[in-house]
Amino acid sequence: MNNMLKKLIRILPIIVVIALSSGCGLFLPASGSEQQGNQANSALAATVISSEKDAEAQKIINEYFKLLYASPSVDEYTENSVTGIIPDNIREHIASKTISEGDGNPEIGIHLPRFVSLNGETIISYEIPDNSEDDISYITSSFISKSEGKITFFCKVKAKATVVPDNVFLESYTQQDNNSFKKHKNLDTKLADTICVELKYDVELMEEDGKLKILRAIESNIKPGLKNRLFLMNNENITRLPYLDISQKADGSGYNNPADGEVYEAEKSVISSLFKNFVTLDRERMNLLSYKWDQGFDVVKEYFDSLGITKDQEKNTEVIILTKEYAQEMPFESLPLRYNMEKIKSIDNITVSLHPAYSEKRKLYFVNFDAIVQRINGITDENFKYRYDYLVIMTTNNDGQAIIDNIKLNEYYVLQ
Repeated sequence: MNNMLKKLIRILPIIVVIALSSGCGLFLPASGSEQQGNQANSALAATVISSEKDAEAQKIINEYFKLLYASPSVDEYTENSVTGIIPDNIREHIASKTISEGDGNPEIGIHLPRFVSLNGETIISYEIPDNSEDDISYITSSFISKSEGKITFFCKVKAKATVVPDNVFLESYTQQDNNSFKKHKNLDTKLADTICVELKYDVELMEEDGKLKILRAIESNIKPGLKNRLFLMNNENITRLPYLDISQKADGSGYNNPADGEVYEAEKSVISSLFKNFVTLDRERMNLLSYKWDQGFDVVKEYFDSLGITKDQEKNTEVIILTKEYAQEMPFESLPLRYNMEKIKSIDNITVSLHPAYSEKRKLYFVNFDAIVQRINGITDENFKYRYDYLVIMTTNNDGQAIIDNIKLNEYYVLQ
């Protein structure tokens, strides 16, 4: 036992030396931990901003984009994009560094609205709707980083965009060497339509005399160089959105955009009325209609009117426009009672969905519903459930009311 104790005493100094030099931290003073914590807090503070500074930045960004899109026509910005001269309407929000070093340079980091081709149509103007009477945000900004006195935000701007077909645009504008476009004749406004888009920007701000100013506001996902940015097919920073915002509030109390919700409900009601009216077309009436179909518009319309097909029975209002082009507006092949069916007993579960191409003038919907059908020569009480898929195009009548322009049956099939 004494020998073991002696050996332990001899090696104890060695153990102490190893422990002190190992860096394990067992013997670090408390002040060292506090110093490391303070350094971490300082580093964190250098990369985040206060809620007050975030609110100030959001306010500046909102004001900037509202002013930028206050001049809706792209024509008003074409010369500024080519020359790099900052427009007067946004100059007050631009940092003096950007003005002194970049004003008059086409590669300046202030990107202005431009012509963009999207799905075969060219955007010729933009407009941010006035949301003063509701709680809809058309400009949203998210803090990204803070570095070397610069604060970066990622911004999304929702806008209504006026478009014309690409070929119509190119007939009125001449492309220049730098990919800008010069108008040589006025566009036919009857060919214009309106869609909804979202534009994405990276915005850098810096503090100047105690106030935030915009250092750069550039399109997200771009290739460098003015010529690449002005290229008509360069649409990487823009996304087409549904024309109507029919998203619901989180609590289910209604639509986020009540005005759009009202339009959708009115059009949905018209569509539902027409398809529910189709239950009156049994096999005997379809046979009669097949003969009348070739006799002309007046005969067909009179027959449909007598059956109440074209009216909302509760409101006594027209739900579809029929003209001498009735064979295209409501094709015989698109009527839901097909050749092996005796009658439709009920139409249920009508789903009305916005088509991606829905616009101000082209009101397109996908319509699906289930139908309980009795087949020809079948057992009288044996029913079959079918699913129908339609494309419906709507317009407005002379009174400004929603009305169906034409329908097309895409497919139908048995569910059970």
